[in-house]
Amino acid sequence: MEITLGLFTPNSGAFAPWGPSLETGTRLAIQDLENELDVSVGLEVYDTKTDPSGALDAMKRAVTADGIDFAQGGINSSVCTKIGTWASDNNVSYIGQGASDSLRGEACQPFMYMVYQTNHMMATTIGREMADTTDNWYVLYADYVWGHNAEQVVTSAVEENGATVVGKDATPFPNDDYTQYINNVANSDADGVALLIPGPDASRAVKQMRNQGLTDITIGAQMLEDMVFWGLDHEAAAMVDIASMGWVNTIDGVGDFNDRVAEAGELDPFVRHAKSYTSADQHVRAAVRAGSTRAEDIREELEGHEVQSAAKDIHGGGEMYWRACDHELVSPVFSATAREASAMQDDPYKQWFDVTDTTPGDDVVRSCEETGCTL
Repeated sequence: MEITLGLFTPNSGAFAPWGPSLETGTRLAIQDLENELDVSVGLEVYDTKTDPSGALDAMKRAVTADGIDFAQGGINSSVCTKIGTWASDNNVSYIGQGASDSLRGEACQPFMYMVYQTNHMMATTIGREMADTTDNWYVLYADYVWGHNAEQVVTSAVEENGATVVGKDATPFPNDDYTQYINNVANSDADGVALLIPGPDASRAVKQMRNQGLTDITIGAQMLEDMVFWGLDHEAAAMVDIASMGWVNTIDGVGDFNDRVAEAGELDPFVRHAKSYTSADQHVRAAVRAGSTRAEDIREELEGHEVQSAAKDIHGGGEMYWRACDHELVSPVFSATAREASAMQDDPYKQWFDVTDTTPGDDVVRSCEETGCTL
């Protein structure tokens, strides 16, 4: 069986630092699939430019001119929504990496699937961890849909588990200067601050907290991707006390995967490598089982399917399955903490965070009725 897979990755724009990881993870999966199955997978790579319109143009070209069989990739949810909707409307199967709940809700599509744990799953996990860690919290959240949703879920989880949110600020995103918000935290009764801020902005906020001397407060981070902290020194990164993560390279049993990523890629192993590997692994296996690359046939194979391949192993071996009602890959959420600065590994690849707990996906995922998706 011959397949042409289209990969959509941000090789330019705000998320360009993430770009190489999607291609590396995908190519590693293709190597394994071709070794195990009677399949040949060609890969076409397209730059989303971290721009929904540019990504849509690339998707149209990939399908109509280049003849890809199905697609994967996209990091920010606006790109995933745009290309996933068009792909589904044109009977092309697509697996994205957006975390927005809307992708499994009002924006869900019959041939669109999401491999990353949802914003709700991440926020519920960190909210519970926060309540267990200290009593009074200040919440800083990015002032757009992702941040607003995270704030609501985290605040609810904190308060339901017996702690208090003593203050909160919506912060511009992206943002270079968090001084005024850090001052608000320092002047409050908070024992901890929740950073519901994606990408490099989260590490920027931590660095500025350290520079302003706010080092004795507990820090909780939502949907932390350790790569964004690798630009800090060890001491600043070590300030992160608790975090919810979609994957981290210190999960038990992922040493071989880490080594392959480090040898093959431009970036040290982090979550986007694992999610890209899983996307290709699951898409191709579904097509092989179906004996077809038609979107309808792949849907029949993915809905309700429990992952049993290497993709499960690199996620620690916990239950993973494709939920039929909203096309979410229900997977464990990892809680982590930064290592002490002296214990942080830099060679042969960075390992700065350790897993402290694993929450089964079913414990934190929204019910099908709550999603608003009507698949």
